[in-house]
Amino acid sequence: MESSVLVLLSLTAALGFAAWQAWRIGNERRDVALLGSVAGLLGVGAGVAAVV
Repeated sequence: MESSVLVLLSLTAALGFAAWQAWRIGNERRDVALLGSVAGLLGVGAGVAAVV
């Protein structure tokens, strides 16, 4: 794997975990949604980088 794919996947995992933690402790829905959305976009970027 290329380094860009690994970086994007690690950022996806970190932000996904942060979103889960934020949801678990009861942060505002908009904050959790923002973290989840950014994690999703990074995951899509990792997928695109892996294909290209």
